[in-house]
Amino acid sequence: MISSPLRRPLCQHARIIRSNRWLTTIGIRREDPKRIWERRTPLTPAAVSLLARAGEVEVEVESCQRRSFPNKEYEKAGARIVPSLSPKVDLVLGIKEPPVSEVHRLIDAEKGRKRTWMVFSHTHKGQKYNTGLLSSFLGTDNQQTLIDYELLTREKADGKGRERVAAFGWYAGAVGAGEALTLTGLALLRKGIATSLLNLSRPYTFNSLDDYRAAVREAAAAIAANPPPEPIVIGVTGRGKVATGAMDILKELDPVWVESDRLSEITTDASSSSKVIVSNLDPAHYMRANGKENSYSRVGYYADPSKFKSHFDEVIAPHLTTLINGQGWSKGFPRILDNAQMEAQVARAKRDGSKPKLIAVQDITCDINGNLEFMDRSTTIDQPYYDGPGGVMISSIDILPSELPKDSSEHFSDCIIPYVRQLATGAHDAVLEDTLSRATIVRSGTITENHKGLMPRVQQWRNENVGSGRRAMSTASRDSGIHRKKKVLLLGSGLVAGPAAQVLGSRSDIVVRLASVDAKANDAMSAKYANMSGLTLDATNDAAASQAVEESDVVISLLPAPMHTLIAEHCVNHRKHLITASYVSDEMQAFNSKAEDAGIIILGECGLDPGIDSMAAMRIIDRANKEGKTISSFISWCGGLPELSASEVPLRYKFSWSPKAVLTAALNDAHYKLDDQIHHVQGDQLLAQHFPSVGLWDGLPLEGLANRDSLLYAEKYGLGTVEDLSNLFRGTLRYQGFSRLMDSFRQLGLLNRDALDQQVESWTDLLLQSVKVSQRLPDSTRSEDLPVIVKDIVDSKVADDTLQALEWFGVLPNGKQNTVSRPVTASRSMAPIDYFAQLLSNRLSYHKGERDTCLLHHEFVLHPASMDASQGGPGQKVTASLLAYGDDDASAMAVTVGKTLAFAALRVLDGKVAGRGVRRPLDKDVYEGVLDDLESVGVKVAENWA
Repeated sequence: MISSPLRRPLCQHARIIRSNRWLTTIGIRREDPKRIWERRTPLTPAAVSLLARAGEVEVEVESCQRRSFPNKEYEKAGARIVPSLSPKVDLVLGIKEPPVSEVHRLIDAEKGRKRTWMVFSHTHKGQKYNTGLLSSFLGTDNQQTLIDYELLTREKADGKGRERVAAFGWYAGAVGAGEALTLTGLALLRKGIATSLLNLSRPYTFNSLDDYRAAVREAAAAIAANPPPEPIVIGVTGRGKVATGAMDILKELDPVWVESDRLSEITTDASSSSKVIVSNLDPAHYMRANGKENSYSRVGYYADPSKFKSHFDEVIAPHLTTLINGQGWSKGFPRILDNAQMEAQVARAKRDGSKPKLIAVQDITCDINGNLEFMDRSTTIDQPYYDGPGGVMISSIDILPSELPKDSSEHFSDCIIPYVRQLATGAHDAVLEDTLSRATIVRSGTITENHKGLMPRVQQWRNENVGSGRRAMSTASRDSGIHRKKKVLLLGSGLVAGPAAQVLGSRSDIVVRLASVDAKANDAMSAKYANMSGLTLDATNDAAASQAVEESDVVISLLPAPMHTLIAEHCVNHRKHLITASYVSDEMQAFNSKAEDAGIIILGECGLDPGIDSMAAMRIIDRANKEGKTISSFISWCGGLPELSASEVPLRYKFSWSPKAVLTAALNDAHYKLDDQIHHVQGDQLLAQHFPSVGLWDGLPLEGLANRDSLLYAEKYGLGTVEDLSNLFRGTLRYQGFSRLMDSFRQLGLLNRDALDQQVESWTDLLLQSVKVSQRLPDSTRSEDLPVIVKDIVDSKVADDTLQALEWFGVLPNGKQNTVSRPVTASRSMAPIDYFAQLLSNRLSYHKGERDTCLLHHEFVLHPASMDASQGGPGQKVTASLLAYGDDDASAMAVTVGKTLAFAALRVLDGKVAGRGVRRPLDKDVYEGVLDDLESVGVKVAENWA
């Protein structure tokens, strides 16, 4: 526990009388992840426990790994840890202002729900950078109330005016003094003087204020044992809590305290044995009216500050080693030290051939160009100081209390808990109600009378950010909240982009930026929709990508899967949601904690497979669970194929998406369970161990391949343990003949992923080099030998089919290779699979009038929960099937992937998805709406509950 006199025990607040509750759920939000050092919390676990034990409220706490109190302490106190606050939250508590997107998310999630926000909003002074935030609370249909901690005031004990109820000023002063001591040690070292202050760690490295006090005392003892050659003189300006906190820490140095008018005496006294001197600087000693000494009076000063001028540079500064500024400044008042005075000091020192005695400045107020005009920038905990005029070291950290987050949070929590209880329980306490009323900027969507003067700024902001002034002004009469249009960044202009853009383009309440390196494709597609514009963007350009992400609300990435992590980094940094169709890789999963802390969702696997397959499965699984049934078997097939009439080509396959992805999928290891037997298939055996006949749709001659690790889906889908399932299988559909021919290509080395030693000059050269490497043939092997070599390598049953296919592709040395495209070679060496993907993309593309089809089929076996599957017979069979065809506008693959992505993104954008972190579309708030939206555009997964 801290020793500050500001602390009050929680039990003192228990006297508040409880009446009818009107707020039932309190939400403690995580702070903006861009504020990496903001580790404070408005309510400690102890305060939460007090509220929970009284049965007065429910408390949600957004999961955060940075917060000074870990999640588990809040759980023990009775709170629920959530990835993001739910729409049912009635009172949102935070330290700093929330992002506008967070306010919109909760408003949009439940329109018209009354909700109160209690934060340091930084809006009541008309701060331009937060006008958009203030606007987001306004609107009688929004029903939001905004209370600002900074405006919580009560009558002083002496009845002379009011004082702030909840502030961190004392802690800012305490930590600021600590930073000043570290800064002084470094500044003295620059002068060639080493003191024990060099060994004093900065405040943020300590667990508590008491620990830091002890360290300061150790430093003081070391100074006393080995004193510096001249006294360390520290001056503190101000009379409020900031100065009080600073001097409370400086007491631990056991200094000599002197009045500021005696500084010149004691610092010039050669016999002085005091090695640390501290003075709380009195304005009466340096502020003069009309140049007259002893002319300062507080009343006169505040009545007409224009009469006064500071002589700090003459009577105080020459005697200080370190200045700690804890006195605020307002326009119209004289500065303690202006630029001209500081420059004159530096000039005097140069004339005298000496250095100024003042070597360190800690400006706790962080008023840029304020009382210390030469203090022209704020600093950070990471980079705490910079060199000012004459080499003076200046520190101006604006979040000092966050360096002692636990202690400052405990103090703050004690200060605000009676007001939180007042709001949460509706207790009748007139004093508290009066304080809360003064601190309310917006009440139920309407700006309060005391803050009506802010409305012109709000209207100006709306005019600049929303649309016509007429529209903004027409709503001003009722203080209606006009939300800016939400922004979607669609990265990539490939095959899938068209259907995604079609969905996004139908929403007039959003704006879409279509971004890719292909400016022509961007412009052509964006021209189709009024709400869309093109952006030429290379996503590997970090600065450009970062800016594009920052200017959006939701990012949809159609980029290659390896690039998703680059975009995810930007999304975390700027707190923007990310939606992709790719599998959630280990690299993407590693973003989970960062995404949770940022309050965003990184939603992967929103395509066909993965995507619709998982959503359709979860819809059945959740219904089965609701009906009290268990699942004993799950078999799933999915595939994208040409329509049967377009399949009369080698492999019986055409490409509506990445050829290389199709090739690599045929090389993955597979794990599954069928008929109570677990199977493990190595990637080089996957094609050989295919399923030769899969009878799902009449007239479609299908075969199948096992798809990666099916066993993971027991946990992923919540199916129970693998041991409890007789079947657990996911497979990929192809037309019969695909696997045997593709396996021949594998044996010939065309699917090898190791780079060749030399570049490929022709498609025949590709086959020759691939065969020579894979079969370790001599360099003398000639292209003319290839037909014979192929027959020697592949199974005799498919040798003729393989040769015919290679001839059709223009690979064999018979002249036909000159009629097809030539290999495109990169500056680096490439692998056979990369070249082969080029060839297949060229030769197995769709022609005009040809359609593709997407197929999906799930089969479950259910049993009543009370019945053991091994004893109960065949069980209930439930299926889910999708058969979708492409058309002249878009392929079925592009539609099922692109529209699924877009519908998922819109649900996130509209605040209908509660989860945060790295997720898959396995929750009802994702899959239910997306499947319904897909059905509305003709993509229907039909269920059959036999």
